[in-house]
Amino acid sequence: MRVRGVLSEVGRNVATGTTKAVTWAIATGVVLALLMVADVVTVARIERDVREFQAAAANVYKLPSNGQVDGRGCDALWGTSTIQASGAMREMAPITVEEAPLVPMTAYEVSLGFGAIIGIENQQLGGVWMEAGLAQLLGIGPGGALTTKNGPLPVAAVYDWPNDGRDIRFGFAILVPVAADRLFDECWIRAWPLVDENEKLLRSTLVVTSESYPVLIGQVNRNFGVSMDANQLYVERITWHIIWVGPLVLALIGFVATWRRRLEYSAALHAGQGRGAFMLGVVIETGVWVIFGTVLALMVSLVVIRVIGLNETWPVWLSGAIVAWWVVVGALLGAVGAAVMIREKGLFQFFKTR
Repeated sequence: MRVRGVLSEVGRNVATGTTKAVTWAIATGVVLALLMVADVVTVARIERDVREFQAAAANVYKLPSNGQVDGRGCDALWGTSTIQASGAMREMAPITVEEAPLVPMTAYEVSLGFGAIIGIENQQLGGVWMEAGLAQLLGIGPGGALTTKNGPLPVAAVYDWPNDGRDIRFGFAILVPVAADRLFDECWIRAWPLVDENEKLLRSTLVVTSESYPVLIGQVNRNFGVSMDANQLYVERITWHIIWVGPLVLALIGFVATWRRRLEYSAALHAGQGRGAFMLGVVIETGVWVIFGTVLALMVSLVVIRVIGLNETWPVWLSGAIVAWWVVVGALLGAVGAAVMIREKGLFQFFKTR
């Protein structure tokens, strides 16, 4: 039988329902969609945990050293290694304002780079940064001014510093941006991903060596874990196993889809159909329903990704593409495996056990 004849027979089998292509395609789509959606949800959970870790300032580290931190060197760490922001700070005398004369406000001098760590976009001299709760309590926002004995103190920006386990000193505090050309008490960095090199860079801001002046680097918020490796969480996620589970299940489906027609196939071989034409027909018919089912599963996954609002989609699509490829291969191997077991001499046995 020529290839054209095989294709014609495959077309008739699919059109008449002999292949049960719709049934097997739906089965493929359901199995693969469940596996891929589970992976999407798992990756979304990892992404959520990473966002929470960063939002809680758990990826912010500080190097405390009383008056031994070079402000310029600290600000210069921004952009090196995986450091996203860096800045220095030091405590200053409390500020007394007329809005609350009986309660001196905790205040700190900070370098301009410190603003990026606490979420202030426009860092500039000539104004103070207030914690949001304090600003709300005093009824003052950006553009307003605090009244002090030395005159008005303009408020340039407001920052959020929730009480979620992070360093409490900046809660209800006033930060005064100053030039970095001086010594500070601490150097802070915000980094992602977390790498060991950042610790060496932090220590390089000391004007004394760490050997002669032992310093312990601290995490601003330890309530969300000491460290987080997003790449490791992704690689070791439980749904990674869909890479072999999917193809294994589809190999079983491909085997069943072919084996259930063993009487039909053995009869065709008995009627003179060539072994090559028989195997080609099995492969093509299996390919039709497994590819259709895979596309269906990918469409479902796309909808789920959009509903969940996943930001980093490429890891999911990469995993999905790998699984989809091996699912197709698995189904074809299962079908071919069943086809190899079907022989003309088994016709009468298949007929008796039908």
